[in-house]
Amino acid sequence: MMKRSSTAVSIIAILLASALTSGCLGLAAQREVMETWRELPLTIEKEETFGWDHTFYSSGLEAADPYEKEELIQFDESVTMLVINFRAQFPWSSQIEEVIGNQTNELRYVEVRLYEPGVKEAGGDPFWEIETSSDYPQTRFSIGNGTFVEGKWTFEVEARGYGITAPIEQLSFHDHFDVYLTITRPCVRFDEVHESGECTYLTELD
Repeated sequence: MMKRSSTAVSIIAILLASALTSGCLGLAAQREVMETWRELPLTIEKEETFGWDHTFYSSGLEAADPYEKEELIQFDESVTMLVINFRAQFPWSSQIEEVIGNQTNELRYVEVRLYEPGVKEAGGDPFWEIETSSDYPQTRFSIGNGTFVEGKWTFEVEARGYGITAPIEQLSFHDHFDVYLTITRPCVRFDEVHESGECTYLTELD
């Protein structure tokens, strides 16, 4: 209540000043007072996350259809950090390979790749990749040194697996993976402009 009263008094003061001072002088006085009210902008490091979380379902002896996804991610000069979190679950994969070797690798696998702009189209090597056909624990990869090529990066996954729900619960299993890429870049927040959680990227202020 006290803050509202103070604001009201300030507004009345401006109106009186406007009435007493005409022309450019009056406008300048109003602008100066308004500037003193404006909060200083706050620069924060904002994260953007892309990726997939998938559980396979199949029937009989056939593996599920291959899972293939691709995301184009815009990088600019302000990107300061790149992190990828990855996990894969292929139940009993190690025991199966001990008996029949790695013949299941074409039916149970996850391959994730990240390409710099234009590299995939030119047939070049990925900037980062991971492949597995067995259990892979939750792992965090911090990549790069804070300087990244500007443009649209290609983030893609190819995977296949089994997912069987058996009458006996202990025999049921579902292959699963999740992979998420997070980029971090500075973002400016103006209290008088943005709602909670909103901000404007530095590159958009140019």
